[in-house]
Amino acid sequence: MSTWASWTLLVGGAAVLLAPSIAVLLGWRPTRLARADAPVRLLGAAGVTLYGAALTNEVARLAEASSGVLKACSYVALGLVGCSLTLVIVYDFLAGPSRSRRR
Repeated sequence: MSTWASWTLLVGGAAVLLAPSIAVLLGWRPTRLARADAPVRLLGAAGVTLYGAALTNEVARLAEASSGVLKACSYVALGLVGCSLTLVIVYDFLAGPSRSRRR
């Protein structure tokens, strides 16, 4: 991946994913989720974790790290993606009863 692509991913991810995720962690509730009884902060934590995965992977590439470090960072990023996915699944599980009550 080129240097420009890595920087684009980091800056674009910060604008599109990190900023709203931090806002949700600080208490902002999007209008779509305003009536949900589920803990919306789980989605904020999932977004921060997903951005952390991108950050872990791309910073190692930008630093031109050795292949062993790149492999380790890729495994850490894969674990963070799995953690983010788990947080979204837990949110969906907890939001399930509140969605059925609204219908």
